[in-house]
Amino acid sequence: MNRTRLTGPGYPVRLYRRFSTPPPAPGLEHPGDHGLTPRPFRVRTADRVGISGWSFVPDRPWGVVILCHARNAGKSRVLRQAALLHGRQLTVVAFDFRGCGDSEAPRGRGRSLRAPLADLEAVARHVEREHAHDALLRHRIALMGCSFGGNMAIAHAGTADRHYPAVILDSTPLVRWQDMLRTLLREERRGSRAPRLRAAVDHAVIRAVVARTRAGALYRQARRSTRRLGGTDLLLIAGDRDTFFDVEESCRFLDRHHTGRGEVWRVPRGRHLTNHLVDPERYADRIVSFLRTAFTGSGPSERRTVPWQEPR
Repeated sequence: MNRTRLTGPGYPVRLYRRFSTPPPAPGLEHPGDHGLTPRPFRVRTADRVGISGWSFVPDRPWGVVILCHARNAGKSRVLRQAALLHGRQLTVVAFDFRGCGDSEAPRGRGRSLRAPLADLEAVARHVEREHAHDALLRHRIALMGCSFGGNMAIAHAGTADRHYPAVILDSTPLVRWQDMLRTLLREERRGSRAPRLRAAVDHAVIRAVVARTRAGALYRQARRSTRRLGGTDLLLIAGDRDTFFDVEESCRFLDRHHTGRGEVWRVPRGRHLTNHLVDPERYADRIVSFLRTAFTGSGPSERRTVPWQEPR
């Protein structure tokens, strides 16, 4: 996310647009760049928005992962993760949230942060139909989200009328958006000429953005959803150099609301949205090991009673 210029009379407007209506990032990569052959699909949401996606199907898949990209990114931005998982014989489904990539933008360019949940629901229904007659895969559909895509995954998983055996969250801030923005802007205004004025402007803009995007409603839905995921295994992946959000607060969120099996993996030298680049093979192996346990139920079945922490 590009920083807003920190001076000038237009600062409040630029700051508001930065967080409420960021422009979609261009797609820089293609499936062929990673040796992938896509099966394109298009679905329509309950509010009549057309959503485009790709399915990558190996010869003998043993599970399915629906992969959700970061806010205003696009499915082309998760092709590296898709290639790693596809190489481990997992079917991977990537798609563009509304207004991104090849998907339609809704009329009026609505900016509610909850709106993309309808996109994930439409894709999940498509995946269910695709595997309805496969006795193995229809019970092995997992969600994986990167940053905001993880917020979508966890808010959807426990409120949809289906069971997901596993949810993977990579670089996902499970925190109130206003708290994350306050921390980010506090760092950005260090050394500014008028820190008190800047702080007042930042506070007012954050309140406006949160109200406009209904960020509070998304956070509350994520909380309700997580409480219903006692039978779902959760993996939180966070780089140990990720300063974009408070990882410890995300762990506390899961500790308060999730009663099932779960773990956090702090990736050495990892940063926001780059954990898969530090050691790609280990990244893929860690996810595969987690999914095999979740899909087969071979891990310990008792309710988790210790705080979220990296397994020793």
